[in-house]
Amino acid sequence: MERQKEMERQREMERQREMERQKEMEAQKLQKAKQDRMRAELQQNIKKRVQKLAEVSSSVKACKGGLDAEWLEINNVFSEVMKVVEDARQKALQPLEERRRRVKREAQDVVQKLQKEIDKLKKTIDELNKNPDLQVCLLTGPNESQDWKNVAVDTSYSFGTLRTTTSNMMEQIQEKLEKLSSVELERIPTFAVDVKLDPMSAHQFLVVSPDGKAVRDGGKAQKVPEAPLRFDMFGSILAHNRFTTGRSYWEVEVSNKTGWDLGVAKRNVNRKGKLSLRPKNGYWVVVHFEGDKYAALTVPPTSLTLRQQPQKVGVFVDYEEGLVSFYDVTAQSHIYSFTECLFNDEIIPYFSPHLRQNEKNAHPLIISAVKKE
Repeated sequence: MERQKEMERQREMERQREMERQKEMEAQKLQKAKQDRMRAELQQNIKKRVQKLAEVSSSVKACKGGLDAEWLEINNVFSEVMKVVEDARQKALQPLEERRRRVKREAQDVVQKLQKEIDKLKKTIDELNKNPDLQVCLLTGPNESQDWKNVAVDTSYSFGTLRTTTSNMMEQIQEKLEKLSSVELERIPTFAVDVKLDPMSAHQFLVVSPDGKAVRDGGKAQKVPEAPLRFDMFGSILAHNRFTTGRSYWEVEVSNKTGWDLGVAKRNVNRKGKLSLRPKNGYWVVVHFEGDKYAALTVPPTSLTLRQQPQKVGVFVDYEEGLVSFYDVTAQSHIYSFTECLFNDEIIPYFSPHLRQNEKNAHPLIISAVKKE
């Protein structure tokens, strides 16, 4: 009996040990499964980071390549500018160097002749001291010495073609610097903003497209609601957009137009009556008028000479830098820049399609989509 009980106890103990082994094996399996999941997650995290590392490396490599190319282009432009300045410097100094050498030669010639005369006169004095009888002969005899009363070295300054040289230099520098416009126009499309016109600011003669992307002169007053911020004399309109920081860029199609205004204005500018579109009044504007004339509305206005009539004008604003720049997008050239602008307020894109006259200038100004490289 005791033996049987002992055997049962042993069998029970074996069952318990077996159960413990099973539990331990299950725990090991669970632990292994957990470790496998953790290992898979870690491998996945490593994979993601390796991919991101490759993306960053590729991005940096592409950026470096672009920066290197841009650095080379800009450096070449300024090297050309420095060569133009150096050539102009040499050309401007050349007549002065020639004049300096000529004055030196003339002075040496006069000095030599004077010294020769002095030596001759001293010799005559010595002869007179030795022989007083020679005095009568010398006083009554011919005087072979030169009359030096009106003799002088021409020491006047000579600037040669200085004014012509500097004018040509500035033209060449401007031509070289114009190459930088293409560099700028490659950069600034990244700052493109979706500009839309605000009909509530439009003069009542203006017709604004439903999508807010075009404006033209309708030739007569439109039925529009009263608005305190509507232009009432100038055919102008502002956009909905407000800028208080950063950089912004937009493009406007001006094809077949004989007149237009483009630029930016402060939010609180005067919109009533006859306006004076100048920076001190909160307007930074470039104007096209009378078919072939262009000007920046500074004080006094700055006349602009463009090689061709722009078909599309880009407007770039850097709020912090106080910069408003205008570009001929098609010609890849710079038109004008307002610099050191004191905004101190929200600024808004400004437009005027100008009045149509005898069906001329009837085409609208169109805010076009910016093509990003």
